This record gives sequence, structure tokens and C-alpha cells, in this order.
Amino acid sequence: MRIISDEDLGPYLRSDLRDFISLSSAMSQLEPKEIPKHLVMRLQHEASKCEEMLDAFGALGNVFWGPFRMSVAVAKALSRVIYNLFHIAQSAEGYRLLDIEGNFIADTWETIHTLCKAFSTASQNFMRVVESMKLNQDIRPLSVYGFQNTPIDGRLKSNQSRKTIEDPREITVHLATSLLNLAEENSQLGIHRKLRSEEYHSCIPGIISETKLRHIANDFHNLQSIYDTHLPGSDIAVRDSNLPVLRGQISVVFHLLDTAVTLVHFYERHTLMNWNERLSQPITNSEILTIIIGYFITYADRYLNAAESLCKDILKSYAKQGTIEVPIPNYRGFHVRPSTLIAKIATHYGSEVKMILGETVYNASLPLELFRANEELNHRKRDAVARYVMDHTKVKNDGGCSYDSPRMKQELRDIFLKLLVNQKIMIYDNDFSFRDLTPYQDETLAEFIKRGIALYLAMGKIDIISDDTVSFKGDMRVLEDIRTLAENGYGEDKFGNNIVLPFNLSYLKH
Repeated sequence: MRIISDEDLGPYLRSDLRDFISLSSAMSQLEPKEIPKHLVMRLQHEASKCEEMLDAFGALGNVFWGPFRMSVAVAKALSRVIYNLFHIAQSAEGYRLLDIEGNFIADTWETIHTLCKAFSTASQNFMRVVESMKLNQDIRPLSVYGFQNTPIDGRLKSNQSRKTIEDPREITVHLATSLLNLAEENSQLGIHRKLRSEEYHSCIPGIISETKLRHIANDFHNLQSIYDTHLPGSDIAVRDSNLPVLRGQISVVFHLLDTAVTLVHFYERHTLMNWNERLSQPITNSEILTIIIGYFITYADRYLNAAESLCKDILKSYAKQGTIEVPIPNYRGFHVRPSTLIAKIATHYGSEVKMILGETVYNASLPLELFRANEELNHRKRDAVARYVMDHTKVKNDGGCSYDSPRMKQELRDIFLKLLVNQKIMIYDNDFSFRDLTPYQDETLAEFIKRGIALYLAMGKIDIISDDTVSFKGDMRVLEDIRTLAENGYGEDKFGNNIVLPFNLSYLKH
């Protein structure tokens, strides 16, 4: 392939670069508040076309053409962000946005103004590069392009026939559940609450990065696509005013994060480079960080948090409710692992689920709530121990007697073995010497045996096998997964070792 000289490439590409240069020239002369939306859109198109062409000719690695190519990248990034912000500002009313902290619309227009000012500065810098490269001989005036801002001051009548979908409940529940899960999975968006503005730089790219934001934005785009495929114009969306509101929150979060991706890319890729006298930086790093974290991330997080209560209300309306009864975990009741897994299931679906034991109701989405159930369970186990002991023949006959220490320990050992054979207890320590247990003075055999069993139960050396059950009440999707978990030992064997859970519970690994 032949080598083209630096000076020859300009005349060769004059017609291809003309519109980008001409529009940039116009941009450099406009006040930020005068910049029309259509000019920004056209510049984005021209920048993308020029970038592709210049890269094909190797401009990215060329000293002479490098500043021109860099200017194209800057224009492409800023035009995309500004155009998206125009869209957000003009669509906000239709999104039916929930009330949140801050003045979103005012802050959006302020951000547009800041970036338009930077775009104008960048265009001025670019035109100096164009002049130094002698590429400014064929500039068209802005009037040639006929841009105008058409005011949007009305709407067409909505008269399309409504769609009837087969199972709107399932789609609606899926959307609400997915949004709640995304809120939980992307708690890093709340980083803005922990930082002062001068600390914003510390979270890019560690916490907030182009790659991470793109993944999150894609997740919200998928939810928006599901809604737009199935629910617009449907009977259910007309009847339930919460559904268009849900769509609005999904959309604004998507657009905020999707736009932030471009600006984070710009920050990661370009702001840390060595700007020079040929092409100076059009906006400071602190200004960019304030827009990224103080505007895009902050408002995405606020709208996402505001949507959580909406989703929970939707789930209460649409999720099928029910009750199940399952055995308690065999190994030490509702200790850390079973309680955590149950809470993960409830949180995964975002539904309110209660666990009921006796007269007490527990919030199944909070592990610490479930831990409290062990107080009642242990009380029941101690009562069961007392019954088991009192039913033993030796205790019935000689329970009121007192013996020496070896005899008392031997009787306790015999009862332990009898309870084990009858599958009343589970033993985790095979040492039955009872070296740490000595009869009190005048303690009866029945008292010593109950105290010994209660002590070993508290020490975790044994556990009482119980046929107690608990009830769970709420969203049947959650209950079916809890039932599956219970059928698989709550993720543990009888000795407390982890076991592999079924495939449909694979989300619990995360």
C-alpha cells in the first residue's frame, strides 16, 4: 500500500471533511445557548464518518494529523452526550418521573449549557488546527444546512387499537423484579453519597468505569425493550397507571447511564493525555467529573432508588400469593447459611415474604430476623429434651435418686446412646467421657441428665432432631424456591457441610 504524504491527504479528503469542518466552524462562533439540537446531531454524524475514514488512512498514529483526529473524537463524544441530554430534557415530562431529591430538569439544562460551552471551545481549538493545516479554504456557512429548532408544543391523538397480551401479570412481575435486582446488584451507583467533589477522581475507573457502566446500561435497555415489546398500548398499561411510570424510571436511568458511558470513555481515554499548544483541553477534569458523578450517577441512583417502592407495590398487586409449610433446617436451625440463602431468595424476587413460627412473624428477606427464630426453636428443643428424658425407663424409675459421679455419667451416656438409636438427637462429637460435666451436690439423676443434654446442645456437640415446621407466606415464586431449598437441606447435609443446590437456585451462588 502506498504512503501518502501529510500534505497530500487534506486535498484528497477535502469533500469528505468539508461538512465536519464547516459545522465545527459554525459551532465555534455560536454562544452555548444558541446551539441548535440538529446541529449537534449532524456533527455527531459527520464526526463518526470522519473518524472512520481518518483511521483507515492511519491518522491516529500520525503526528501531523493526530490533533485533527483527536478533535474528531472530542466532537463525537461531546455531540453524543449533548444530543442525549437534549433528548432527556425534552422527554422527561413524558417519563412521569417520581419525586426525588434535587431539581433534575434544571440540572439537566445546566449540564447541557456546560457541555455546549466546552463543545464551542473545542471547536475553536479545532479551527486553529484546521487553519494551521491549510484546510479552511472550502467552509460553508451554517445557513446552507437550514437547521431550525421546531418547538414541540403538542401531541397527536392516541387512537391506535389496544393490544391484549396473553399473560400481562408475568411480564409485569418480571419487570418489577428485575428492576429491584438491578438496584441491589448496582449499589456502587450510590458512591456519590460517600464522596466530596474533590474525591470524585478516586472512583474512576475502580468503581465507575466505561466497561461497568456499559453493562449496567445494557441491563436497563433490555428492560425497556421488554416493556416496549409487550406493554405499550395494552389494556393493562391503560388500567394501571403505575406501569407507564415504571417504564419512565427504567428509561431515564438507561439514558443517564448510557450517556455517562461516553463521558467516562472521554475521561478515561482523553483527559489524561498530554494536551498541547496545537490542541488544548476544552473542559477541565474537575468539570467532567462533576458532570459524571454529580449529575449522571447521582440522578441515575436517585431514580433507581425511588423506583424500588413502586416495584414493590406492583409486585403486591400482580404476584400470586400463597403459603407453604416446610421443615426447619436440621443442622442448628436457622443459623447463618440457611438464613442467608432464604433472604437471598426473597431479595432476588424483590417480594415481601414472611416466615411464621408459632405466633411470631419474621421478615424472610433479613437474615438477622431469621436468626431470632432460633430462640423459639431452641426453647422447643429443650422442651423436647425434657420429654425424651422423662420418657426414659431409668429416669421414670430412678429419676429422683442421686449417685456418685461415675454412675451419673454412665447413666447419661446410656441415655445419649438410646436417644441416638431412636433418632432423637444428632451427635457431632463422639467423646462421651463428660470430663467437663460434674454432678452438683444432691443433684438428682433426672436433673443431671437434663442439664448435661442442655449443656451439650448449647456447646454444639449435639442437636435435637425436630419435626417442627415453619410457614412462609407471600409471593409464590419465592415460596417455590424456598420449598426447593428446604428439600435440599437448606444447602447443607446433616453435619452442616455445604451441598450442591439444584440448577434453578444457581443464582444463590452470586
